[in-house]
Amino acid sequence: MKRVKVSLTLIALAAIFSMTLHLEQLNAEPITMDINKALDPGPGFGTEKIGSLTIDTQNKTLDISANMTAIPKQDKVFEAWLVDADGSNYKLSLGAIEGGSLKTSEHMVNPYTYTQFIITEEPLDDADPNAAGTYGGAELQSPFGQ
Repeated sequence: MKRVKVSLTLIALAAIFSMTLHLEQLNAEPITMDINKALDPGPGFGTEKIGSLTIDTQNKTLDISANMTAIPKQDKVFEAWLVDADGSNYKLSLGAIEGGSLKTSEHMVNPYTYTQFIITEEPLDDADPNAAGTYGGAELQSPFGQ
């Protein structure tokens, strides 16, 4: 009976240690990068800087700040997205970029599946939930893309 208690205690400690390591992986240094105009034809991004992006990850929460120097066409608005480009190609809308900037905080189970941050140019009052063609973006740096 004593051996079973010791084994269960060791299993519990190993599980707690494993969870602690996993949570530490979710706390990364803030990442700041350029947002560059999309290549035409794509995929990918060129070298023309159209904005900047900062992502700070703490305890499964992404704090995202984007500032655009480019201006959308008349009757259009820029929209920001996270993309799982190396997997399902799922695009998560972060919302419209208003006045040239976006600040958002997103709670996620696994934010590191996303590999790209993209900007699309959408019609004002767009009812379509899908992303339009990519206007610009950035390849997310490590620890993203895991």
